[in-house]
Amino acid sequence: MATASHPLNRHLFVADNLKLLRYLDNESVDLICIDPPFAKNQTWVDNLRPPLTDAERRQELDMLASWGIENADDAAKAGIDWPNDEGSAKFKDIWRWENDVHEEWVERIEGDYEALAKVIDATRSAHSEGTAAYLTYMAIRMIEMHRVLKDTGSLYLHCDSTANGYIRMAMDAIFGQSNFRNEIIWKRTSGRSDARRYGRVHDCILFYRKTPDFIWNTQWMEHSPEYVRKAYQHSDNRGQWSAADLTAKGISGGESGKPWRGVDPSTVNRHWTTPTQGGMNDFIIAKNLIPGWPHAYATVQARLDALDSAGLVYWPDKKDGIPRLKRYLGSTKGTAVDDIFSDIRRLEAQSPEKTGYPTQKPVALAERIIKASFNPGDVVLDCFAGCAYVPVAAERNGRQWIACDISPRALTVLRRQFQKFHYVVDGEQSGQEPVLIAAAHVTTQGPHQPPVRTDEDPAPRYDFKEPAERKFKIPTSIIPEPEMLEMLLKLSGYTAWCCGFANRRPDGSIVETRRNFHLDHLAPKSKEGSNQITNHAPMCPAHNIRKNKRRIHLSEYRDEIADTGEMMVDSMTDLINLAWAEQQALDLYAEERMRRDPQMTLRPK
Repeated sequence: MATASHPLNRHLFVADNLKLLRYLDNESVDLICIDPPFAKNQTWVDNLRPPLTDAERRQELDMLASWGIENADDAAKAGIDWPNDEGSAKFKDIWRWENDVHEEWVERIEGDYEALAKVIDATRSAHSEGTAAYLTYMAIRMIEMHRVLKDTGSLYLHCDSTANGYIRMAMDAIFGQSNFRNEIIWKRTSGRSDARRYGRVHDCILFYRKTPDFIWNTQWMEHSPEYVRKAYQHSDNRGQWSAADLTAKGISGGESGKPWRGVDPSTVNRHWTTPTQGGMNDFIIAKNLIPGWPHAYATVQARLDALDSAGLVYWPDKKDGIPRLKRYLGSTKGTAVDDIFSDIRRLEAQSPEKTGYPTQKPVALAERIIKASFNPGDVVLDCFAGCAYVPVAAERNGRQWIACDISPRALTVLRRQFQKFHYVVDGEQSGQEPVLIAAAHVTTQGPHQPPVRTDEDPAPRYDFKEPAERKFKIPTSIIPEPEMLEMLLKLSGYTAWCCGFANRRPDGSIVETRRNFHLDHLAPKSKEGSNQITNHAPMCPAHNIRKNKRRIHLSEYRDEIADTGEMMVDSMTDLINLAWAEQQALDLYAEERMRRDPQMTLRPK
């Protein structure tokens, strides 16, 4: 019998994860972090450490009995693994088309995801039928993962070189190549000697967003001692500092381009700039180095005077030297984490975190992902949750979590991991360490107890099918640009999609006109962009001119605009949602094509 589970929290579902995914609502999950099989063509087995106790074994069997599963045959019928007696943790990573692929999966992929079907066919030709079977298994689940992710959500998929390239092509076909963010290199070990090749010391984590409006929180690491030694060579009573720019590239005709204290920045093709946000700005305010900073100083020249009076300007000895800003080490957050994770090592055999689960990953790895890609109170899903590292990381960072695994042994591993990190699990705690949370009452549901789905699959997007008898093709761009600009401006309430600019009357009301707007591409045509309405956006002239010199997607350009303080709205959330706008533009395009040519038919894409 189905049981309601919205919202789910601290929830372990023991079943084939495809069943859980199909029962979750559309856009119900904020982050997906998975460590699936790698297609290694072997079975992974390891013994639990310490050995399985009689009480743990009894708990697994009692849980199964509560679902009406009394033996291995019942478990097989329910589509789960029967827990073994010897206390080992294992999973099969061998794939066969005739055993592991369902015909309904193939029919759905071939019917609705043509590009994905071609990727699987290419995998069969380039690699093997076994890898094609593995990719089909993963693809049908990734389709559901894409559906259950919120528009602000992201997916992190852990893999290695065995099937990395094929998985990435499948994810491109499902999520869209433009939503690929990083291939993260996790350097899990430093010393390895492999015969007749370079030592294999890393795994990969593929990072995709669902839409350009995804959550992102930059993560920072402490500067290395070597970097601090080289970059912060000066010091005073406020700490170590480096000489940073007080100017920016380009000549300005305004106040920032005028000489100050006898120094003209235009002679070196630059203009004055002062810290009004970010590290040094926050440092000045926190230390109260300049009372009223920066709002009490309305002009660049006034801010420069204030910085100099506070002893924050460094004057070089040479006569024609440009003055510089003293940037203190205490004003920096550190070094932004890049796409090579070399500071998180794999778990060694004697690590207290070690459970004996094969291919176990460290909790620190999931913690970094969780902090970067979703916010407190959000929900993370791990549907390959055998080693429980994602649920533990979620608990440690105040997030909700949903876990799924095909083996009941996942409950034993999860309980052990929670206790190792000194959480109470269902009222039980091992050791005398302080409790981090009052109780982690983990709810469990089995294969016969799926959560209640409260909605239907989203409406399909559309592709266009030409009538067989057609002698000509309709032009790619069938909507004149002035009409296209008007259509898109209506979607955003006649505001620019880049910064929120609008034509306003003296009373503040918006004038519904396309004057003072430019039409530009969301994604550059030189990349994946096209000339369709779905790849266009209304822009203010200033930002459009600057963007035209760059090969950058509007979502990335928005971040730059926000960083430089050029937004015309209070928050980026006040701007139009680009994913929603793209879908609306697609509908407008479909209506226009049908209006202009009634012979055209639509088919789901």
